[in-house]
Amino acid sequence: MMTLAGVLLALFLGSLDQTIVATALPRIVADLHGFDRLTWVATAYLVASTTLVPVYGKLADMYSRRAIEVTAILVFLFGSALCGLAGEFGTLPVLGDGMSQLIIFRAVQGLGGAGLFAMAFIVIADLFPPAERGRYQGFVGATFGTSSVLGPFLGGLLTDHGTGLIPGIAGWRLVFYVNLPLGLLALWFILSRMPKLKPRGPRQVLDYVAALLLMAGLVPLILALQLNKTQYGWLSGPTLGLLATAAASLTLFVIRSLRSPNPILDLTLFRNRVFRPAILAVFLLGGSFLSIVIFEPVFMINVLGTTATRAGVSLIPLSMGVVMGSMLAGRMVSRYGHYKRWMLGGGL
Repeated sequence: MMTLAGVLLALFLGSLDQTIVATALPRIVADLHGFDRLTWVATAYLVASTTLVPVYGKLADMYSRRAIEVTAILVFLFGSALCGLAGEFGTLPVLGDGMSQLIIFRAVQGLGGAGLFAMAFIVIADLFPPAERGRYQGFVGATFGTSSVLGPFLGGLLTDHGTGLIPGIAGWRLVFYVNLPLGLLALWFILSRMPKLKPRGPRQVLDYVAALLLMAGLVPLILALQLNKTQYGWLSGPTLGLLATAAASLTLFVIRSLRSPNPILDLTLFRNRVFRPAILAVFLLGGSFLSIVIFEPVFMINVLGTTATRAGVSLIPLSMGVVMGSMLAGRMVSRYGHYKRWMLGGGL
């Protein structure tokens, strides 16, 4: 249970960072003069975390789970500290202006955040037998929901009232610095309480070619979707070029994975009639949820003219439902089974 607490605290960090930034974004882009790049602050984090989740999963099959978890937390905290410093020293060589710096540093955060998400499910599978996992994976959903409750509110509170708490530091920068004490606490839990959880069987070599192909496919795909379509339409050269690169790289990734003795992603999973629709549902519902969490506070502040704090409060009803629904569904599945009924009920 102490190990679970440490892992959930680390997961809380990663999920909090997806929502706490949302209500601070209008102030951030005003200070750093980058409204035209607003969505990239979220996109940079998501691109990095998306591409590396399968890689972290594979590394956890090869090395100590504790070592992977600690590495992910350290990378995440390093990225958080850099985000808080974005623009403090003006325009920098290579990194560009403050907004460009923030986007790059958010990608660094995402590199660590990917591990925080992946390891939560992996460690729970290690610690608890299948009959009990529903209950504890419900805690994962509740953790994500709690961070969704606290994130927008805390982000708005720090943005509106945090300036001056630490002399010379703008309130929105505390949105990133708040990760540091929480991350150190999570590190203490994991280093002092978590067993190494080494994988069983002989260690295999990571397929680096497949990892590069996966990143070469996902990064241009997401970038193509994020390009401003008023400047770069769907049939423009940059958009088509990125989509073609993504299609070619992902095709090569599939071919490589089917032939590799140690694939990063075992594509035979997609033959499973349970796995296939479940993954598709998670993809669609996750996109819907994140769209609301990211853009609703921006709408509240820029269109309705509310404060950042009130914009954060407006998301609390949604998030409270996530917390209660996750915990209830986890307990009900562990007690009664019938996964499909609970999933359909949640969808409705």
